[in-house]
Amino acid sequence: MIIPCRITGRKQVNVADICHVLPLNGKIRFGWTCELVKTRFNNFRSRHSCLAKGPMYCRLALTLICAFTFTSCIGAFKQWGDETSIAWKAPTFDPLLLERQPVVVLNALTGMGMEGYRHQVSQSLFLTLTQEKNPLIVLSPQETIGRLNGAGLGKEVSSMTSDYFTSGILDRDTLQKICQTLECQYVLQPSLGSFRQYMEDRLRFFGLRIFQTRVTTLRLSLQIWDAHTGEIVWESSGEGTMAAEDVRDVMIPFEDIAKKLWLKILSDLWPPEPLEQPLEKL
Repeated sequence: MIIPCRITGRKQVNVADICHVLPLNGKIRFGWTCELVKTRFNNFRSRHSCLAKGPMYCRLALTLICAFTFTSCIGAFKQWGDETSIAWKAPTFDPLLLERQPVVVLNALTGMGMEGYRHQVSQSLFLTLTQEKNPLIVLSPQETIGRLNGAGLGKEVSSMTSDYFTSGILDRDTLQKICQTLECQYVLQPSLGSFRQYMEDRLRFFGLRIFQTRVTTLRLSLQIWDAHTGEIVWESSGEGTMAAEDVRDVMIPFEDIAKKLWLKILSDLWPPEPLEQPLEKL
């Protein structure tokens, strides 16, 4: 950006010559940023007559410098909202049964164009289950795939997954082979319904995008299958939305959003712990 001299109209000063003297490294404290900018800018202006005699251009340049400085220091402001619904729960199913033996997390099911998120969905569910207050014995997706493939069940598991997309059913015979190999009874089948990210501009300054909102929407579902009977004993789904006000172009990690939504979904599986009642006075 070039600032013309207000008096002569010929002498010019490049704003880059002013910016290079400022510590624009994203580590400036707000308490002394403005004072530092003003002091160094006034010292620079005193050495250039066109800036000393052109207050309007000086104010404009100072405003731009402060805007660039603050946008390198301000972090993101995030808002989160979620909603879940239990689709089905078998009357005879008790969630405490999941704590008696290992639980298997299968590879996630995704729609067309979202196959690249399969590992992230399964891994985020595994990490969420192992970080619960009452952690379960959960086999990681990597260990599950490795042991099943080592037992020669790779093609059968792949065929079962392909048939699920058309029928919505996991083959009981294949489920029984899985649980015999992994010594478990219950299988967790996560699914990714949708994942969308888009940007909304909130503030522009002379064509410069300063503030923007990154909106991320994620929809997940979870089914628990009893491999002995081939039945779904519990099923739930949820949708979460995160809106982040950010002055920098920073992506929101998929794992962070997925773990928040898994925590909400799993809270429907285990009821909250009852509050301790105070002892009555005798």
